[in-house]
Amino acid sequence: MNSITEKIQEIVKAEEQKCSKDTNFKELQQIIDAMKNVGLDKRPDYTLPLADTIGKGYYTSLNRHQVGK
Repeated sequence: MNSITEKIQEIVKAEEQKCSKDTNFKELQQIIDAMKNVGLDKRPDYTLPLADTIGKGYYTSLNRHQVGK
């Protein structure tokens, strides 16, 4: 029995073989490689702000008292 990763690897290899014959895919891959070499193709850096926890203790204790009533 094949594991999921083995099945995925087989599918990826099959798709790569299909795409290796496609001239448009080859051209696109060359453009992407050129963009990477120049430095235009970068993954964006996301910086999310920290969660606002000011007053969290107060509201938590307030909710506990209201539930107890």
